[in-house]
Amino acid sequence: GRVARRVVTRPKKPRPRGRPSIPKDAQRRRLITAALQTFEKNRYEQTRVADIVAEAGMSSRSFYEFFRSKEDLVVELVHIGGRAFLKNLADVFATTNDPILRVRLGLEAYLRLFSGAPLDLDRLGHEAGLQVAEARRRYVREISSMIAREVAVAHREGLALRPPDLLTIELVITGIEGLSLRYFAEGRGRELMEQIPRFHELLARAFLLRDSPASH
Repeated sequence: GRVARRVVTRPKKPRPRGRPSIPKDAQRRRLITAALQTFEKNRYEQTRVADIVAEAGMSSRSFYEFFRSKEDLVVELVHIGGRAFLKNLADVFATTNDPILRVRLGLEAYLRLFSGAPLDLDRLGHEAGLQVAEARRRYVREISSMIAREVAVAHREGLALRPPDLLTIELVITGIEGLSLRYFAEGRGRELMEQIPRFHELLARAFLLRDSPASH
């Protein structure tokens, strides 16, 4: 006789309910974007984590999956800006080989690094303040090294009467950086950007830079 086949029926998978889950990296980017938007509306000191997650349309639990605190997020903002600066600097330099103009463009790119978030970074908590201070020192060293390389080229080409001195450059850049943070925290970013020719003049005086035709 025939052997009866046993039909095995598998239970159907339940359809997922609600919205599909957002990838972790997208959640992180959403929180960072929301933080920038929130800081633009309110002063940093007045902004709470609840304000950031409300802007992002997310929960506080989601926030703490990525950041320990509001200060921790600000440290990340500094690094994001710094990484963007270092990446964009190569594109800026690709526009010209003139060392004097490259110094000017580099200074402008550096100042724009602070224009993304109007924060008073000097008012952060102790731990976050230390991390931000280290990040700031790193980017000061980066921009100082860049300027030193360009001044060295200018010196070889007879456009600078003095070779680069890294200590002098770091002193000037540290002063510009501190002034930049204060101006942007006070909402005077546009006024600061108008001072770029004066900042360039400080370096020109320090190394007796001579303007080349392309830098005009």
